[in-house]
Amino acid sequence: MSGTTRLRARARRVPAALVALVALALALAACQADDGAGSVAPPGAGSEPEVEAAAGELPTDVRSVPEPLPGGAPGDLVALAERSTPEVPAGARAWDVLHLSEGVDGRPTAVSGVVYAPGGAAPEEGRPVLSWGHGTVGLADDCAPSRAGVLVPGLAQLLDAGYVVAATDYEGLGTPGPHPYLVGASAGRSVLDAARAAGRIDDAGAGERVVVAGHSQGGHAALFAGQLASGYAPELDLLGVVASAPAAELSTLLRSAVPITPAFGLVASAVYAYGSVYADLDLAEALTPAALDRIDVVEQRCLQGVTEAFSDQPPSAWLVANPVDLEGWERRIEENEPGSGAVSAPVLVVQGANDFIVLASSTQTAIERMCAGGNTVDYREYPRTGHGDILVQSGPDVLAWVAERVAGGDARSTCGA
Repeated sequence: MSGTTRLRARARRVPAALVALVALALALAACQADDGAGSVAPPGAGSEPEVEAAAGELPTDVRSVPEPLPGGAPGDLVALAERSTPEVPAGARAWDVLHLSEGVDGRPTAVSGVVYAPGGAAPEEGRPVLSWGHGTVGLADDCAPSRAGVLVPGLAQLLDAGYVVAATDYEGLGTPGPHPYLVGASAGRSVLDAARAAGRIDDAGAGERVVVAGHSQGGHAALFAGQLASGYAPELDLLGVVASAPAAELSTLLRSAVPITPAFGLVASAVYAYGSVYADLDLAEALTPAALDRIDVVEQRCLQGVTEAFSDQPPSAWLVANPVDLEGWERRIEENEPGSGAVSAPVLVVQGANDFIVLASSTQTAIERMCAGGNTVDYREYPRTGHGDILVQSGPDVLAWVAERVAGGDARSTCGA
């Protein structure tokens, strides 16, 4: 096996006022094509990764999932290809990865993503890993960030600081099967297994110290990763969790978004995903026949395209009822709201006060739940800041907080403040 790909054996171890709704419609219309990345795809993005080096005994085709899957533990590599695309900063290295994970059904599955690493030699203890969860892009495979060229915010700064960055596509996004959109356990495992996969690439120099972070959908994923880490990935030394405008109060998000036509792409995606993942949920309970006739668009187009497909009629034409008002659906939504479980590391939550997609009031409710559970939570709210802007406004604070966790500093808590 080459030094690049030697595999290490590891043990398995609520509604807003009318003015806010209008603002939500305008905000979604402006940013629905990319709610979470906060970056523009670079020129040439979306093309197949260029393979610069052979990957030893591993296949280099990261777009083809073998059937059956090879045996192994979550995080083990299935395929690996060195990536040379415009978003990779000069002097850094990157790899497209396909790795094993545990699927939403409990069976092994393959998940794709990208791992970035600084150039030069890694320290003996290995580089710390930041595992990133992206925001909503859609459910179609072509929307997967590794394919579409969606960037990790602050990538160059993170690499300059010496971190390996693992960016998961999530289960079923870019790989066969449905993407379990806003299903917490699946998303959390994908984030943790991306960090594990980074550790299987010797040339990345990744160690076992990990910070998980994410925005919007990815904030939801990061919080679940924090809850799952001690039981699912005990070999990882989880140092911290960063959640930016997290989709933590799904019931509030749905109540706010359902009446707004530009938000229906989010609603349709969530309803479709839950109906696909949970056998006890029937799409016909929530969607009208007209909506069922075109719901397959969710698997064919990215978020903006899904929104456009449902833009010719008001949401009342598509929904039998709001899913949060349907008993079985309400139960599933509530079990996918993070914060009720213990997070095995300090948590930083950053939130824009003028966010009309993920409302600050809903994030505050999630914070109260996490604090009541005894977690160490540092909540920071930024005035005059919207959903995408929070990534820029909070960027220096987030980098400083992550550096403190890596250095072993004590984390403050705003619980009870």
